[in-house]
Amino acid sequence: HEVRGLLDSVMAMQSSSAIGRLTVILMLMFQSPFMFSRSGVGMAPIGLITKYLVENSKKQNAEAGLNDNAKTFLRVINWPAHMLEECVLLPILRTQEGNCDPVFVWERALSEGVKGNVFWDNLVDQHKQILFGSSAVTLFGAIISFITGRTHLMAILGPALMGYGMHLNSLVPSFQYIMCILISLSGIRSRAKMTGLGGATPTDARPAAPPAQAKGSDKKKGGKKTN
Repeated sequence: HEVRGLLDSVMAMQSSSAIGRLTVILMLMFQSPFMFSRSGVGMAPIGLITKYLVENSKKQNAEAGLNDNAKTFLRVINWPAHMLEECVLLPILRTQEGNCDPVFVWERALSEGVKGNVFWDNLVDQHKQILFGSSAVTLFGAIISFITGRTHLMAILGPALMGYGMHLNSLVPSFQYIMCILISLSGIRSRAKMTGLGGATPTDARPAAPPAQAKGSDKKKGGKKTN
């Protein structure tokens, strides 16, 4: 019964951690805002990554811009959110049908992702770099954690650095950002508990000491009867 209870607790912790990691991935891929400006403009990590890479490429090479590989990568990470917008959000919020053609959304994903806002345009380059770096670390940390099945250190460092970037730019963290922090900390705690359970050695499982062998000198010898 003790072994069965131990296995049940381990499986429960693994299941809850897996659901948490999946939640973080979905929030990132569907571009749920992790921060808001004072004017109420929401910003998602993937949106910040896209804006920074496109803007930086134009500064370095105004004519060429992004290469094909970079454009493909940005379309891939922007495509899920725009598919959700075209197929679900537009019909609900604007009472009109969106274009659910995957090819149309694929071609439109990058152009929609680089739409700037007044707040982003007014940020200094150093603050943009912090927000970009923290967003990239958060994204790849979530992907690595989901693939490996355990919370990676990047999944903690990314949101922590993002919080520092919010402080520098007077941004307000969203509920999704707080949830991401809590899920990452919960994953680290669950991993520590599982490690402790796996490393514990119960005293009952220790091998018993071998019985002492009887010595030949201790054997009783039969005595002779005397008349």
